[in-house]
Order: sequence, then C-alpha cells, then structure tokens
Amino acid sequence: MISSMTGFGYAEEEGFGVWIAVEIKSFNTRYFDIAVSLPPSISVLEGRIRDKLRFFERGRLEIDVQLKDIENRLSIEVDRIATAAWKNSLDELAGFLGEAGQIPLALLANQEGVFKVERARDMEAYWTVLEPLLLTAAAQVTEMREREGEQLSKDIEEQLLAIENSIEKISAKAPVIRSEVETRLRGGFAEILGDLIDEQRILQEVAAWIAKSDINEELFRLTAHIFAFRREISPARAKGKKLDFIAQEMGREINTIGSKCSRSDIGIEVVNMKDALERLREQLRNVV
Repeated sequence: MISSMTGFGYAEEEGFGVWIAVEIKSFNTRYFDIAVSLPPSISVLEGRIRDKLRFFERGRLEIDVQLKDIENRLSIEVDRIATAAWKNSLDELAGFLGEAGQIPLALLANQEGVFKVERARDMEAYWTVLEPLLLTAAAQVTEMREREGEQLSKDIEEQLLAIENSIEKISAKAPVIRSEVETRLRGGFAEILGDLIDEQRILQEVAAWIAKSDINEELFRLTAHIFAFRREISPARAKGKKLDFIAQEMGREINTIGSKCSRSDIGIEVVNMKDALERLREQLRNVV
C-alpha cells in the first residue's frame, strides 16, 4: 500500500501547570525536510522533536508548537545594585530641583532593572506533556496520508489498466500488421518484376522489416514494467522514488513503440498510453 505525502494532525493538553498545542502539516516535496516552530522558552527541545519524527521518510513536515503557562511560577528578586543606582540618581535629581525628600517607593519600583523576574521552567516536565502530543498529531498525519494513499492507489491502478488495455489492442494488431506488410511487399515486387518474383527475396524483405519495426519486445518489456510496478506497491515495498523510476522505463518503451510503428491506429493507442502514464506520474509526485 502506498501513502500520500500530504496530511494534518493536531493535539493539545494541559498538565504540569502548562497548556501545549501541537500542529503538524505534511506537504509534497521530493526529499524529507522538517521545519519546527517553537516558543523561544522551549527552543532547546527542537532536537528531541526532530528525532521523534524521523520515522517519516519523505515529504516536508511543518511542526508548530504553542505554549501557555497556566500557573505563574515566577521568581522575583530585587537587584540591589540597580536599585541603589536609581535611588542615587533620583536623589540627585530631587536635590537639583530643590525638592529633596523621601523618594516614593512606587516611583523607585517602576524603574527598569529594579526587579529581576524569571519564570521557572522545567524542560523535562514540558517534554512529558509535549512528547505524547507530538506522537498523537504524527499518528493523525500518518492516518491521513494512508487514507489518501488508498485513493492514489485506485487512481494509479486505473492508469495501469488503461495502458494494459492499449497493449492488448496493439498486440492483437501485430499479426495483421505483418500480413499487410507482406502483402504490400509482394504487390510491389509483382508490379516491378512480374512473373520473376523471388519468394526468398520477399521473405528476406519481410524479415528485415520485422527486425526494424517489430514492437513485440517493447510490448513484453512494458508488460514486465507494469508487473514490477504493482509489486512495488505491495504493503512492505511502496517507495515513491522506485515507482517513479519504473514509470520512466515504461515511458521509454511507449516512446519506442510510437517511433517504430507509424500506423495511425497504433499511434492512437500510443497517445492513450502516454496520457495514462502522465496521469500516473502526476499521482506519483505525492507518493511517499
């Protein structure tokens, strides 16, 4: 079974005096890439987040983490050096203005740097809340990717069947094409040579045409590529890059069939196969 590269997951929880929400978006891209957006206060957890999500093999992941402290676990200290500096400066100003007296406490307390305020943060406690949220959101992304992958599989199978249908039609015409060529060659020799037709020469010309224009080998290889493609979609083997490579090989065989055979009815089937293959490759761009 194949998986899509697009998905979405969200989870939130409150615990240890903090509320955390995790949002994961997954997008189509050729390689594996992770972008993490964290509040600066827990930026040290980015490495853990990346390590936790490395089981994703392809696509771009955008992880957004929101955090809100529910409990005010503040540590407040008076900066004695800053406070003394402010008091001396205010006293000097009051003396200069001729208003010497007691400096109001409220005025002094409002000055920058008088208090050192720090929020107590326990990274391990935050990770205890964050980790299961991360895994929950990632599981939602995986589920969505697999669900979309089922639809991709159906669409891809439709295109494979369309190509196989064209192969059957072309294969059915192969004996007729050979017979027509032989008849045309005999007619040409008869027109030029009359009763002096050389049967051996006609057979040689037919054999030469077959060597140059026969498409049975290409049809066989194209059928083998389709078999290999289906095998790669099986549960334990689906890989977008490998499938894309097989699709390229299918394209080469189809192009060769088109270049070898100039009949209009064969040309129509070649166009149909190219169209189906292009649709298939469009779907592969979103396959993990």
